[in-house]
Amino acid sequence: MSITMTGAAHAQKEQKLNNVKKGLAVVLGLLSVLAFFLPYIRFVFKDTTYVVSGLQLATVRGLRVRGPEMNGLVTIPLLTRIAVVAGILLALVGILLLILNKPAFSGAAFVLSGITPLIVLITTSSIQEAVTQLNISKISVGYLWPSVYVLVGGILCSILALWTRGTEKLAESIFLVFSCVSVGSVALITIYIIAAGAPAIVKIGLGNFLFGTQWNADSQAFGILPLILSSVAGTAGAILIGVPIGILTAVFLAETARPQISRVVHPAIELLAGIPSVVYGFFGMLVIVPAIRSFPPFRGNTIGDSLLAAIIILAIMVLPTIVSVTETSLKAVPNAYREASLALGATQTTTIFKVSIPAARSGILAGVILGVGRAIGETMAVIMVAGNVANMPSLLGTVRLLTTGIAMEMSYASGLHREALFAIGLVLFVFIMIVNISFTYISKRGVQMDVK
Repeated sequence: MSITMTGAAHAQKEQKLNNVKKGLAVVLGLLSVLAFFLPYIRFVFKDTTYVVSGLQLATVRGLRVRGPEMNGLVTIPLLTRIAVVAGILLALVGILLLILNKPAFSGAAFVLSGITPLIVLITTSSIQEAVTQLNISKISVGYLWPSVYVLVGGILCSILALWTRGTEKLAESIFLVFSCVSVGSVALITIYIIAAGAPAIVKIGLGNFLFGTQWNADSQAFGILPLILSSVAGTAGAILIGVPIGILTAVFLAETARPQISRVVHPAIELLAGIPSVVYGFFGMLVIVPAIRSFPPFRGNTIGDSLLAAIIILAIMVLPTIVSVTETSLKAVPNAYREASLALGATQTTTIFKVSIPAARSGILAGVILGVGRAIGETMAVIMVAGNVANMPSLLGTVRLLTTGIAMEMSYASGLHREALFAIGLVLFVFIMIVNISFTYISKRGVQMDVK
């Protein structure tokens, strides 16, 4: 009898605590809704200042800007308007669902409401670009405390709503939320890259943009075929050189190296991973480029700054990633595999190439994927050794890669030129996605074949 009363008292206490959590979440949610009607964001365009609430962002036609040469009305992006309205509606939906005892759906609604300021932050960048076209250089955008509160308040409301389900459910929900944040970040970046790069491709023409051979901002010629082919050639060359060296180095460290030698090689590999890109660039500029220029077969045919120099420097830069991941994968292969192979009479070399490496295939492919990503995305070192001229790729000629094209011109680009650089970013993004999907497919197909 006393046990039953104790259980009932505990349940009553838990219910009261849940009501407090629910009430606090409702109050914080209402404050989030109120925050949209307070000063939300501040735009400063030279001598003109606008302090705009979330409601005004969603309803006003645009912002009047006065430039030195002409005046203009800068419109509010449609995604900004949608984000603000969605933030208000989702906060209200979260409150309603919590009152109706739907804490899981309420928490999801509050989280989505909380991330709307981040969408506003991303989408309002187009306002700065539009103002730049009016020859106004002094531009600043400030996000005021109501917009920060919407972000923090949405997360707090979500935690309180999910907490009403119990501590265990709260922990599970938090893990789920953070995993969704990772996926959502990729989705958000994808949407932004497409939204920023697609308009330029439409204006220039997909064929002219992808297959045009001339890149000249002054004459509005934006063809990136030389940049694409140079990036493909540079990445392929770096992988052809770096992957065999990296895998064989990892095999040596994991399978055959003596401890004394391993203690020397490991720090060297780790040092390679920690060297900044600009230092690699200096090394390439002062050592690799002069070596290519003075190498007897190449003398007189190249200035040294070339695709070959970029390939060599990228091959060196991808080594630490490939070696580290491959070595870890090889060490994870069970010793029973090796012992069974040796017991059947296979040599150590045969065991390594017929047993250990196939068993670690997925990990090795992961290292190669990371290495490819490093090679495709590298900018600073390549700028210093490639020559940076948008020529069709040749081994000893100067080239410009996709990443270097963006880095070199983004600081002063405007109008269609700036949009074209964003479009290059979209092409680079698609390029990396294709590479990752291809390697993932190859890895899964290899595992399926092993199972069969």
